[in-house]
Amino acid sequence: MGRRHTARGSGRRRPGRVGAGLVALLVGALVSGCAVFDTDDDVRRARELADDLYPGELDVVDARTLVPESTGSEVTLSVAGDPDAAVRFRVDAAKDRCDGGPDCADALRTAVDRARREAGRLRAMRHAFDGCGHPVLATDEKLTAPWIEARLTDETLDDVLTRLGACAQRWVTARADQDPGAAQGWVTVNVAAPGTADDLPAAKSTLPTVLRFTHGPRRAALAGRPYYVAAYPVGDDPGRTVDVASVRLRIVSPFEERQAFSRRIDASVLPGLRATYPDAVTSGGAGMGVWRLEPGTVHRVRGYVLFCARPPADGKRCLGDLAALVTSDPEGRDAQVVRVLTDIRDEHGVLRLPPG
Repeated sequence: MGRRHTARGSGRRRPGRVGAGLVALLVGALVSGCAVFDTDDDVRRARELADDLYPGELDVVDARTLVPESTGSEVTLSVAGDPDAAVRFRVDAAKDRCDGGPDCADALRTAVDRARREAGRLRAMRHAFDGCGHPVLATDEKLTAPWIEARLTDETLDDVLTRLGACAQRWVTARADQDPGAAQGWVTVNVAAPGTADDLPAAKSTLPTVLRFTHGPRRAALAGRPYYVAAYPVGDDPGRTVDVASVRLRIVSPFEERQAFSRRIDASVLPGLRATYPDAVTSGGAGMGVWRLEPGTVHRVRGYVLFCARPPADGKRCLGDLAALVTSDPEGRDAQVVRVLTDIRDEHGVLRLPPG
């Protein structure tokens, strides 16, 4: 996380003069022997604040410049006694500002409090899922959607989703204990194929655990191949009960695969639509919507295809005034129309579709 740069400039670049400004900046750096864009002053200021407010408790572990800002850095500090916590805040020593305001002491205190809360939330997540046999591989930056590994087949599906629901219940209960007033709503779990963790990039081992589990390249590698998302509704009862029976499961694929799915869906569904609507045209982009797995199987998906009964006048693109609820295999072939919905937009033209 973060890059060290060797130069700092002053002032903002004007639109349209980025190239010239950068050249002038670099030439000035070479002539003067000064560095352009370096984080040293900001790190020094962060260390001063840490020593004043939390003597012996905080240590700078990383810093990166704030692109496209011309001054300031995001500085990351570890917390003594809590290897999970990552204190992150913006420091601009040149302007004597932190996190956009003049009170740097308050900014650091806020960042430390936030870091400790985040560390507690990550521990609750890992304890819940690691403790029931599905170690957390990574999580989103908000610590709301863990990644785990599991093999999903028609034979294992019900068992895996039930076990993940039990993990989710442990997690939801722990979150409610940490923050009783927080709304729960839904809890989601990203499910990668077994063996995915073997070749994932890892952040530096010296970084706090929160940073290692939210490491951008690691999350990008997980999202760079198809995976499942299990979404469980959470009740508003005192026990925050996770409704395992109502879990919704969908496949998420990389953009190129979704484009191919969309093309195949359109080609597969049109013959069935034209049996009733001979001039039907689809809106395109069918695979870019939400396609959920049919309950009890990983071999059939269900979603909507928007279409027009006939091509719009004047060569305009069909946006869809009708919708076909469709099932198909996960590759977008063998599509079958379940039913056609005709009243799908409100008076302002906004799309209103019921859950598939």
